[in-house]
Amino acid sequence: MLKLSHIISWIFLPLLMPLYALLIVMFCPSSPVDLSQVSPYDLPAQIKWVLWSVFVIFCFIAPGLSYYGLYRFKVITTLDMESRVERRVPLFIMLGYNALLLWFMYQSDPQGILPDVFIKLPLAGLLVTAVFTIITSSIKISMHAGGCGICTGFLYTFYQEQHNPSLMWLTIAFMVSGLVVGSRWYLKKHTFWELFTGFIIAFLITLQF
Repeated sequence: MLKLSHIISWIFLPLLMPLYALLIVMFCPSSPVDLSQVSPYDLPAQIKWVLWSVFVIFCFIAPGLSYYGLYRFKVITTLDMESRVERRVPLFIMLGYNALLLWFMYQSDPQGILPDVFIKLPLAGLLVTAVFTIITSSIKISMHAGGCGICTGFLYTFYQEQHNPSLMWLTIAFMVSGLVVGSRWYLKKHTFWELFTGFIIAFLITLQF
């Protein structure tokens, strides 16, 4: 059980959760209720992979390398950032990358031709990270649970705007969230309150988009 909990924690890292959500909306069939909206599924495959690569760079590769640099220079003692105080700098860094991603998407699509999910997801990530940066001064809020909250909230709002919404992917997202929260609790990385708060705050913020 201990090994499985570690595996789940690494597969569903907070930095990866938005990328999983994006893959689902781009490659699983969907049809918007608003016919003026372009479905992410209908984009050419080459465009999809270019967009996903941009998100991978800003959401995973750049922050991951930055965190490794912080670890090498002993700004943080572990890559898991177990200390609440140590999380402030990494959160500020993630805040900066979210802002850069949002700016890049606006600059790349000034006419608003692309589906709005490519703006909504980084905007939700920006606001969630900002709130977590403030909250971490008081409690060690779970970033794993926050990542799950963003992913699940994003899929929930997306499928609310689609014909014949996919309950399967939404159900899977909630199940994965439960597995991640349970794993982090089992590993004693967080209290139940820190996990519950992290998920709910991220989920509710993302619902606004």
